[in-house]
Amino acid sequence: MIAITLDIDWSPDTIVQSVLSVIDKLYIPATLFYTNYLKDKAGGSSNFVSMVESRHEIALHPDFQQVSNYVSVWDELLALYPMAKGWRSHNGMTGWPIVKSGVDRGLEYEVFSPVFRDYIAPSFVNLALPNYRGFSTSFWDSHQLHCDTFDWRAKSLPHINLFTDPSKIIVLGFHPNILYYDMKSESDYSKRKSHYHEPLTNFSFHSRQLSGAMRLLIDLITSVPTENFCTLGSFNEQNGHDLK
Repeated sequence: MIAITLDIDWSPDTIVQSVLSVIDKLYIPATLFYTNYLKDKAGGSSNFVSMVESRHEIALHPDFQQVSNYVSVWDELLALYPMAKGWRSHNGMTGWPIVKSGVDRGLEYEVFSPVFRDYIAPSFVNLALPNYRGFSTSFWDSHQLHCDTFDWRAKSLPHINLFTDPSKIIVLGFHPNILYYDMKSESDYSKRKSHYHEPLTNFSFHSRQLSGAMRLLIDLITSVPTENFCTLGSFNEQNGHDLK
């Protein structure tokens, strides 16, 4: 199974909506990790939940860097997204006080940001948290921007042989801005970084021959049957009893 995940960060609503429209055309589910949009100084992002198809799953993308009061971060985010089932932190920051605070507030899973070469099965992560599960990430679009030899096609994704195995979950991480501009290199990222909050439609994936991240996403969702995609929460519900 494949879990397409998107770290929304503070991407403008117009970019998020444009990217989601691609996967919505094929009724593919995705897990969306939301940041606290109230801290977006540019004012281009909202909670966006009312505009998201019900097949998608809402999760949290908290920023615990340079923060000592973890509880306040959780409470602020969950006030905006009370339906959230899990989370993945900015830059992978985690630890017992953070995890325990999240579990106490009803979160069911965590996605770890580091990418591992080998397949790592989701598992229970602590004896004191019997119903809390951890998922590993198999791919990041942002990481591959640094790899000149990556060809941005579905066949080059890791663990492709497991995509149709219902007992396995391959977590793929994307970012709306990287997809919107169909980035494929560090140079692409540098060109668009200063316009992060300002959608440049003339440079979007709609206006170019695809060769980067959006080509990869479209290749993936059109070449793998829809039934092989799931959200992280739905995989938990179907396979949680098998996790050891």
